[in-house]
Amino acid sequence: MKIDNWRNAGQRERKSWEETAVALAKAIAALRSPDPYVQVGACGIKYNGEFILGYNGPPSGVDVDWRDRDGRRKYMLHAEYNVLKRVNASELKILAVTHLPCEPCMLKIADKKVNKVYYNEDHATETYGYEGRLELAESLGIELVKL
Repeated sequence: MKIDNWRNAGQRERKSWEETAVALAKAIAALRSPDPYVQVGACGIKYNGEFILGYNGPPSGVDVDWRDRDGRRKYMLHAEYNVLKRVNASELKILAVTHLPCEPCMLKIADKKVNKVYYNEDHATETYGYEGRLELAESLGIELVKL
């Protein structure tokens, strides 16, 4: 048996950066989101290799009545927003989110010139339906990749 790359012989197969970013988004959502109903995480990887993590939750210092499932929504900053607010346009190589982004987040993603988003779940609400999100992403030139 010939080994073409003997330096990597026996090395375990690693996940792609996109898969790694989705896994990090899931981990940050599970560990940091204070929302008892929906935990969303996001991971941005910049071209310089810097990782930026974000999760859904209220602005710092804002108290939320978590018993009011519908009332809490108006206080939530989305995970994508919490990543995108920390980058300039065209700085992200990869944006991964645990859930399919909502329509307002799609606009923010387009504004930051991110043309591909990796996600894991199709979580859709009555406010932002699944089909509407797909149509908006397509019209904005954002490719959605479910992993």
